[in-house]
Amino acid sequence: MNNHSLFDPAGPRTRRRHIIFEIVTGAALAALAVMVLATLAKKGVFGAAAWAPFAQPGLWKLLGQGLLNNIAAAAVGMVLSLAVGCLLAFGLVSTRTFLRRLSRVYTDVFSSIPLLLLLYFTSLVLPNYGLKLGDFWFLVIALTLYSGAVIGDLIRSGIAALPPGQSEAALALGFSQVGTMVRVLLPQALRSMSPALVSQLIILFKGTALAYVLGGYMELLRSATVIGQYFTQSLLQAQFVAAIGFLIVNILLGALADMLERRQRRLETQAPSTTGSDIPVLQAA
Repeated sequence: MNNHSLFDPAGPRTRRRHIIFEIVTGAALAALAVMVLATLAKKGVFGAAAWAPFAQPGLWKLLGQGLLNNIAAAAVGMVLSLAVGCLLAFGLVSTRTFLRRLSRVYTDVFSSIPLLLLLYFTSLVLPNYGLKLGDFWFLVIALTLYSGAVIGDLIRSGIAALPPGQSEAALALGFSQVGTMVRVLLPQALRSMSPALVSQLIILFKGTALAYVLGGYMELLRSATVIGQYFTQSLLQAQFVAAIGFLIVNILLGALADMLERRQRRLETQAPSTTGSDIPVLQAA
């Protein structure tokens, strides 16, 4: 038995059972897909008439504007989340107990609350306290509250993974604690956690679809709903197009995350050993 494996390798009979199970499962899924497609075809979903309205450039312009609104909200939310996350990371690694506990309470609370509830809070509660903003900013604030907590913990993990000699050498060179964090630890943590940060951006981008409940912000899902209700008389085609839009952006962001992860692994394999003094690294930084 391989000491690095939790289970014994599957024998011939077990492998045959696995193959049979995979074949039966695949056949069942294929049969279900055929049934669904056949039902949709009977209702004319794939007919040329159902897709004819999409020959109008105005519909694509409306969908494109909705997608841009999603991207804009995700981009602004990510920038603000990075700022909040960096401040939280400082608090989470602080030597001050009160600041560290306060930062931990924030990250635990806001990373656990569903984004939809935060969106309801920002759009329904904040206006009662005189904060009159557009739906765009209510969405961005909700995204920032949630994603800032997640990013704060990600950056804290990146800082904790750095060799202790980094901060010790920085302090020996005369850096203050804040200077050590800003100029030495934070850049390295952001670089090492960049794949995870892009993955968080994907979550943030998908979360922008929740602006549908606001009604006044024309993001991609809302645009598709309007088109389906008033132009094509069928929500399915319009929402299928909207799903393709989300899929393309997420695939591109996923490819970026994979590229950054491969680059990070390559740099780690090429990096010299950090045993001993880290002062040359700090001087180069």
